[in-house]
Amino acid sequence: MKTFQQFNEDIEQRRQELRQRSKDQMQKFKEKSRVSADTQRQRAAETEDRRRLKDEIKRELRDEN
Repeated sequence: MKTFQQFNEDIEQRRQELRQRSKDQMQKFKEKSRVSADTQRQRAAETEDRRRLKDEIKRELRDEN
């Protein structure tokens, strides 16, 4: 049978593991959020580049006529 001290140690160990797991989850969430934001910025930049290119082509075609 476990002693009171052993129970306390088990509880403290579980608390530390939960704290570490919580920290790991938060880091993972922050990383996913950062990657998502970077991807969104990249898509917006690519969309803007395409829009500019289309506008430029339209101008050139208009100028030819």
